[in-house]
Amino acid sequence: MSVAVSTKLTSLLNVTSPIISAPMTDATTPALVAAVINAGGFGFLGSGRSSAAKIVADIDEARALVAPEKQHLVGVGFVGWALDRTDPTTVKTVLAKNVAAVLFAYGRDLRKYVAEVREFDAAHEHKTLVFVTVNTVEEASRVAKEWKPDVLVVQGYEAGGRANVNSPSTKDFLQLVAETIPDHPLLVSAGGITKGSQIAELLETGAAGLSEAKQLLIEAGADSTARSPIFDVIFPDNVWPDGIQARCLKTGIVTYEARVAELTAKQSESAKEELETLKAQLRTKIDSDKDYPLIYAGLGVAELKSIQPAFDVARGLHDETVEALRSLNSELLGGA
Repeated sequence: MSVAVSTKLTSLLNVTSPIISAPMTDATTPALVAAVINAGGFGFLGSGRSSAAKIVADIDEARALVAPEKQHLVGVGFVGWALDRTDPTTVKTVLAKNVAAVLFAYGRDLRKYVAEVREFDAAHEHKTLVFVTVNTVEEASRVAKEWKPDVLVVQGYEAGGRANVNSPSTKDFLQLVAETIPDHPLLVSAGGITKGSQIAELLETGAAGLSEAKQLLIEAGADSTARSPIFDVIFPDNVWPDGIQARCLKTGIVTYEARVAELTAKQSESAKEELETLKAQLRTKIDSDKDYPLIYAGLGVAELKSIQPAFDVARGLHDETVEALRSLNSELLGGA
């Protein structure tokens, strides 16, 4: 059995590892979540635009892959704008499964969903931990003060997928939030984390947990990713909050970035028509052209040398973290 790493969050969740699988739509499968839980951590399913029935089925599938005493460790992450467009009973349906935690990110009014969780819990004598992803210090301060979540997921600019174009680096962001909000909620750090030494350093800085996200990924280097609005072409217009853009591998799609920006800036009807036609063409290319895949990846992809099973990745990161904490004579280490 691996040595336990003890933080406030691992104690709260009763897990032995501070590693959390992020709720990545389409990428975070029930099997991935179960693998991280079986390795000692906590797992979030990504709901995306799935129906409530599909989310419930994914919860059941993940729970079937872990021991009964760990089945509550399957959590669910929600994208705010997607929730706004789906069945209004979705959150309550998920809460009825007695999940240990839910995560909310990227919406213009996430407060109402946090309130919905609190109201449901009060009526059912249950405690659901509420995680909220934040991307700037201002956002972290406002969310902590006004919404009072249990956990802030502090996501730095190195992160693959969505983040704010003005997000600080992961380490600096964590330090700034800890300094700016003395009575801050528990903090989970996310963004470009690929090594146990990074995890140990972030834990010592104040994080209570860490979130971690084929051949193209292995071959990617330090300059292989970009954060750009071009990656939004597969989504409806204006669904992501201001400043939120995706970081992906630089594939053929980035060559259209300037043209899309040029057409977007124009107000003429002809430009709007051309833009919609171009977006439709790009969506087709993403789906069918091997040179135009849309692959979310953070700056840490440069450290990736091979594809391994999720359990091995989570356990390996945990063991690296333990060794790094030992070298720091950390008080965060528990027993074997």
